[in-house]
Amino acid sequence: MAIARPVDRRLFFLFDRAHTQLLKAADDHLSRTSQTSAAQAAVMIYLGYHDNCSLGDLAAGIGRQSPAVSGLVSRMEKAGLIARKNNLHDRRSKNVQLTPAGWTERENIMNNFRDFNDKLVKNMNQSEIEAVIKFLELSVKNGTSGGHAFAINISLEYRPCLILCRHRRQKLYS
Repeated sequence: MAIARPVDRRLFFLFDRAHTQLLKAADDHLSRTSQTSAAQAAVMIYLGYHDNCSLGDLAAGIGRQSPAVSGLVSRMEKAGLIARKNNLHDRRSKNVQLTPAGWTERENIMNNFRDFNDKLVKNMNQSEIEAVIKFLELSVKNGTSGGHAFAINISLEYRPCLILCRHRRQKLYS
């Protein structure tokens, strides 16, 4: 006979609920402070650390499929936030980099997300924040055996922002 547990003890469902609510809150926060979407913000944040990367690396870095990233990059290119450049080592592929307008918008996004992250850890002391970070990192590591998911820590400065992504047979190189 199964033991009935309160919903709040089922970690996957808590993660899923938190993920949904935090993405909505992040989109709402961005809509008040910027003209970019959360997906565009993820691209600009990633490119800030990996400017002039390939489209494939960008897709893996933000946890999206290549076709979705291609459309996203096209819209951002039209908005003047990023530019595609020929890959010097492979003429079949393109690299993506931030334009000066993209760098300016990225800085705005980073400042606004610092405020958003501060709200996430409100009323927590440093040891509690570190415990949450350790728990999230170990949860991803423990829950991703078999290569079905990977996590990207955007930067040490940007902690505790982890992006959880489903992706088969993908290795993470940080």
